Amino acid sequence: MKRIPGFLLFAFPLFSFAQRAATEVLDAEKRFAAYSVQHGTKAAFLQFADSNGLVFEQGKAVNAIATWNVREARPGVLNWYPIYGWMAASGDLGFTTGPWTFQPKANSDSIVARGQFNTVWHKTATGEWKFLLDMGIGKTPDFAAATFPFSNKKIAFTPGTLDDLLKAEELFSQRTGNVLHRKDGYTAAVSREAFLLNRNNQLPVTTINDMGTLLTSMPQSIAYKAEGSGIAKSGDLGYVYGTTTINGKADNYLRIWRREGKAWKLVLEVLPY
Repeated sequence: MKRIPGFLLFAFPLFSFAQRAATEVLDAEKRFAAYSVQHGTKAAFLQFADSNGLVFEQGKAVNAIATWNVREARPGVLNWYPIYGWMAASGDLGFTTGPWTFQPKANSDSIVARGQFNTVWHKTATGEWKFLLDMGIGKTPDFAAATFPFSNKKIAFTPGTLDDLLKAEELFSQRTGNVLHRKDGYTAAVSREAFLLNRNNQLPVTTINDMGTLLTSMPQSIAYKAEGSGIAKSGDLGYVYGTTTINGKADNYLRIWRREGKAWKLVLEVLPY
């Protein structure tokens, strides 16, 4: 998304509530998944991707439509459903996350792969919801065994700007890139209402206690480089994506930040190392 001019933020109260339910983005994600089951994965991504939408391959952000246009349509059923979502007070930006599964044949109960999807959505000038970013993790355990204590209560916020969002992102990356200050960095940054930390090979982490276990298993050093970002018109929801370098290997990351009071708080992080 484009940088939001400062004067637009003052069109919203300086202390407001994210009162709009996430129903619109959750419904968009459900339509996306249903289209995939009915018409195939390639057709679904081409139908629901924004013209500037991105997917991530081998450590690089690539245009979703250009990438899927050259892919061969293959058999199999990729299915998913959202378990959590949030929409900005301005109704122009939101995100969804939940489990995905892949079956090599239609009408088959054989699931050969599973993971967690993470999608950033925006509403176009014509009123359609299209995805801006899609980044997943894989090799997760069976999601049915998990329970997630999410909160959807109204949250008071003072609108933020893209500049202070990027400052929060930079500070967080600096503090958590090295194991020395990682625990303090995450503890200070994560939302107390609802957060998800997504990694390959495990279910999303959603509690402070589980977060401690996760942090001890992370690589000792991670170098982060932000490459793109966006913010809602209401200044209460934003995202940053970029690259990570771990032991000389490049990959990607995605973070979604929500304004809670006068601070940016981390609600979703995707690190597919």
